[in-house]
Amino acid sequence: MQRGRPFNRQDMNLSHSMEDYLEAIYNIKVRNQVARVKDISREMNVRMPSVTGALKALADKGLVIYQPYESVELTQAGLDHARGIAHRHTAVREFLTSVLGLPEEDVEQEACGLEHAISPETLDRLLKLVDFIGAHGDDKAFRLSDFQSFLKDGSDPDGDMSADVCYLPATIKSTRLSELCPGMKGRIAFVSGRKPIRKRLVEMGMTSDTHFEVLRTAPFGDPIEIKIRGYNLSLRRSEAEHVEVEVIND
Repeated sequence: MQRGRPFNRQDMNLSHSMEDYLEAIYNIKVRNQVARVKDISREMNVRMPSVTGALKALADKGLVIYQPYESVELTQAGLDHARGIAHRHTAVREFLTSVLGLPEEDVEQEACGLEHAISPETLDRLLKLVDFIGAHGDDKAFRLSDFQSFLKDGSDPDGDMSADVCYLPATIKSTRLSELCPGMKGRIAFVSGRKPIRKRLVEMGMTSDTHFEVLRTAPFGDPIEIKIRGYNLSLRRSEAEHVEVEVIND
C-alpha cells in the first residue's frame, strides 16, 4: 500500500506547538469522538486560555472549526495534517523502542523532540525503515542492501511490502477505513466530512465504537466490503475515506 507525500509543516507554516495541538485533538477524537477545550487542556497539560489561543490560530489557518463553548472539529485539511502527525509520532516512538531498544518509559519526550527536529525527507526514510523491519519480522534476517533496493525501486525480496500486496504499517494505530487491508479489524472512531456524507454513513451503521472487519477490497480498493453489525456492507472508497478508525490487533 502506497502512502501519500510525507507531511511537511512548511506547507502550512505550522509551529511545533500547533502540530502538538493538532495531534492532541486527533487522539482525543479517536478515543472519545468529541474534543473539548478542557479535554485538550488536560491532554497537553496546559491552561485552558492557552488552548483557546491556539485554537483561534489553527482556525485562522483553516485547520479547525472552533466556537466558544462548543466542541472542536477538524477540517478536512486539519484532519489530514493531524493524522500524519500522529502517524509519524508513533513511528518515531516505535523506532526508538523496537529498533534502538530504548526503555518505553523514557521515549515519549525523545519522540516529541525528534519528530519536530528532523527533515521530512529523513523522517520519511526512517519510517520506511521501521515499516520494513516490521514487515519482515524478528525471525527474518535481511541485508541493508535489501532495504536500499526497496527505497530505490520498491522491490522487496520477500514480497511483504511489494506494490501488489496490501500492507498497513504496524506503527499505525488509527487511520481512515480506506487504508485497511482484508482481514483487518477495527473500531469506528468518528466520521468526518460534510453533514450529508456523515448522515449517510451513520444511517449505514457507521457509528462511533462500532466494531467491524474488512472482508475484501476490489482492485484499486474500490469498493470495500466489511462485516459490521452482523451483516456485510460495501462502501465506495470515497465513503470509506471519511470513516476514521482505530486498528485492533488480535
